[in-house]
Amino acid sequence: MPVRAQEHGERAELAELLDRYCAQCHTGWDAEADFDLRPLLAARAPIADDPVAAEGLLARAARRLRARSMPPADEYEQPTAAERARMVALLAAVAPVVPGQRVATLRRLTRRHYRNAVRALFGIDFSGLDLLPEDASAHGFRGIGDVQIVTPLVFEKYLDAAAAVADAVFADAAARRRAFGPEGTALADALPALLRRAYRRPVGDEEIAELAADHASLLRRGIGRRAARHALLRAVLTSPSFLFRAELGMPGAPARLDAHELAVRLSFLLTAAPPDGALRARADDGSLLRRDVLVAEAMRLARRDGGLALAEDFAAQWLGLDEVLAVTPDFRRFPQIWNGALRPSLRREVLQAFAFLVSADRSVLELLDADYLFADKTVAEHYGLPVPEGDGFHRLALEDRRRGGVVTSGAMLMVTSYSLRTSPVKRGQWLLARLLDAPPPPPPPGAGKLPKDDKNAAGLTLRQQLERHRADPGCASCHREMDALGFALEHYDPLGRWRDEVHGRAIDAVGELPDGTRIDGPVALKDALLVRRDDFVRTFAKKLLVCGIGRDLHLRDEPELARIVAATRAADYRFSALLAAVVTSPLFTWRDPDAEVVR
Repeated sequence: MPVRAQEHGERAELAELLDRYCAQCHTGWDAEADFDLRPLLAARAPIADDPVAAEGLLARAARRLRARSMPPADEYEQPTAAERARMVALLAAVAPVVPGQRVATLRRLTRRHYRNAVRALFGIDFSGLDLLPEDASAHGFRGIGDVQIVTPLVFEKYLDAAAAVADAVFADAAARRRAFGPEGTALADALPALLRRAYRRPVGDEEIAELAADHASLLRRGIGRRAARHALLRAVLTSPSFLFRAELGMPGAPARLDAHELAVRLSFLLTAAPPDGALRARADDGSLLRRDVLVAEAMRLARRDGGLALAEDFAAQWLGLDEVLAVTPDFRRFPQIWNGALRPSLRREVLQAFAFLVSADRSVLELLDADYLFADKTVAEHYGLPVPEGDGFHRLALEDRRRGGVVTSGAMLMVTSYSLRTSPVKRGQWLLARLLDAPPPPPPPGAGKLPKDDKNAAGLTLRQQLERHRADPGCASCHREMDALGFALEHYDPLGRWRDEVHGRAIDAVGELPDGTRIDGPVALKDALLVRRDDFVRTFAKKLLVCGIGRDLHLRDEPELARIVAATRAADYRFSALLAAVVTSPLFTWRDPDAEVVR
């Protein structure tokens, strides 16, 4: 594969850095992990004959650099943070272009999207979500086209759902008016508006004429007006234009989204619903393609319902908050779990904090550490805080940093515990994967498992059991960072309550990160995470993009992620700066970011 001319200088700079920090272990026939850097050390040699394999290897190297897991700590000279960032940027710059790799697959509406689309169209709450196919997930989010397989059974489910929606519409006078206009409105007058809203784009005369002709044919066959319109509505609701979010690009410039496609991306990301009237108007007149209008509309939508619309869909998926509703601590040891309000309230605590951050345009770093939390009576009593007056959730000021932020939230602490004990491994893994986009690799075969109870006949503490487990060199490298992060949270029990001892022994919450940083307890953990604030902001931006564009990000996307992080940092990490940088990025506004390169 020939090297592009503009890459020569970048390849030379990259080769110098790799030779200094990586070549000792990753060159020759015995290169560690079968990752041979020799092609990269030669400024003009092809990286590989297979661009997909080459991109995968380079992406793997970039992940290890970002995660600070390479070069190994305490054994080799370490690159500075700036050098690590530069190496990742250079790896991205020389990565081969894989045509089509950065184009999202056609996306189908999720159950939440379908319900909200029906509400937007007809003003009714559709209660038949169980009629719809289950939502598959990929890259942490539902609605990723790569895993949305359409089978005859799936389509049958949509036929059933469409019939149920049509029944509900015709049973509600207001819904009928929204669909077909006031009584007596001619179908020719009502149909264009209905299709524009249902298909979320302009519709052609042929589309309108085809449905009108089908409706007229039913009437000629003696089918009543109501039944004919019922059939027409079912046809609209099972049309690919309703069920799928197609992105074809602008006429003459298919790599760029047109204004209506951009409106759909924006609205489903920020509200999990189709574009509203104001956003459709911006798409109709083309003004949405202007940066200032796009940013203003993005903030307007993000603040809908006080930020809760974005929290309920995006944040709940990113942070795995729905999992707390299903955790089952052992009720004999933790009888508090019988409180049926506890798990929903702990989930709501984080959603309210995220929504406040969005609506008040706070620093996104407050997700890591905040001097407040949101609590209702259940949450306040669970944490031992003063119970707020009145019903619902209230923002409570905190003077103790042991609470505040998602890191020490009961929801996170519960989903990363077992039924009878906490799990430093699961907690550390959650922090690395969810907040720093640095998930450790899966455990090797035969790695073994720890007992599910922290009581044991040998009288070993959880730390002692983990130290035995880490004695295997194949386990030690990953566990060192995971365990250090997780043990910092050992003061929280499986329900997320503070404790000072376990079974009569004082809590040991000390750990040492691979770079030598010593952390002792949750406050030191928050400080360590804030040192890596740019990694967190990069993760936040990446998750927004994955959810918004419907595909995973690749190595060639790294420079744009770095630009988004820099723009957010320059604005004191305000949410509005992050959102503006994301929605105006070519990753969001282009259908195929590689189009110009491929040409």
